[in-house]
Amino acid sequence: MKASYIILAPLLATAPAAAGDTFNSPPTGNICLDPHKDYQALYLKGSRYDIVAHQTLGRDHRVLKISTTCFALREALTIRLATSFNCVAMGDEVYTSTIDGHAQSCRVTHVEPYLPAAE
Repeated sequence: MKASYIILAPLLATAPAAAGDTFNSPPTGNICLDPHKDYQALYLKGSRYDIVAHQTLGRDHRVLKISTTCFALREALTIRLATSFNCVAMGDEVYTSTIDGHAQSCRVTHVEPYLPAAE
């Protein structure tokens, strides 16, 4: 009976450390931006048709670069994303509006993780 405790003791001692690493590590894999939950979408400076967006709640705050068919994104006061599923993907809708009331509806043409340019 004592032999089983000796074997289990090292396993139990490492379990909390391994679990802590799993819970504290940053998310990996695909980035899913769910527009049904809180998110932020902004015009990407220096680009004509791109926006950057990320979830504002939850654990995964990685940023996506989203290319669109929208024009005059620099003047957009609001940028909204809409999808029929959970994650924004190619073909989903983008809505923008300006302070003077001009609105447009356009489409997502490409989605990729955002990597800032090296300075």
